[in-house]
Amino acid sequence: MLCPKCKTDRAGRSHRRGLLEYGASVLGYYPYSCRGCHLRFLRFRKAPLEERVVAHPGVEREIKATRDAMKSKRTRRELLLYGAAVVLFLSFLYYITRDRGSIEGG
Repeated sequence: MLCPKCKTDRAGRSHRRGLLEYGASVLGYYPYSCRGCHLRFLRFRKAPLEERVVAHPGVEREIKATRDAMKSKRTRRELLLYGAAVVLFLSFLYYITRDRGSIEGG
């Protein structure tokens, strides 16, 4: 999101403060703040695409590629973790249910 004051892409969603911002969020306007110039502003969250300003399509594409790579990396990590947990659980079940044979005293 571009900051209306400094025109950088360092603006992001902020937590709501005060009754004005809570009331505006009911109407679909949410608070944003710029990390560059520290400006707080309200913006309609579901603005039509033609109203949204795309500053650098290459940057947007790079951001999407980075997010997709992080998502796939997280998914692989979770699958590996869950797989290891299943293997450990099955090993534990095998250990407690195996037949140890009978010991005959004589």
